[in-house]
Amino acid sequence: MRFPAFLVAAAVAAVAPAQAADLDREGIFEVQVLLRHLGHDPGGIDGVAGPALAHAIRAFQAEQGLPVTGRADAELQAVLQLLAAGNERRAFLSTPPPIRMGFWQRHAWPSRMGGY
Repeated sequence: MRFPAFLVAAAVAAVAPAQAADLDREGIFEVQVLLRHLGHDPGGIDGVAGPALAHAIRAFQAEQGLPVTGRADAELQAVLQLLAAGNERRAFLSTPPPIRMGFWQRHAWPSRMGGY
């Protein structure tokens, strides 16, 4: 099946800024985490640049009054780090450690049934 050239060019133009990232995988991972922390949805946090990350970067840049490029570069990473460090009201989202229970806590007869 052949697609018209303008559709292919539009699809490449929409994806190209996200894939033209100047950061390595760890840097992109950090940008994704910081964007999520600041309220933008970069898609999956996996260290891979994609269209969802480019959209989140464009939205963040427009919100902050920065030049809208949609690229994950060192300048964007520095701005994100400064904003995240100055944002004391919100703590980073984290999951609590799992509750560790001993054998008898897991296998004891429930107290509502007359157990311990």
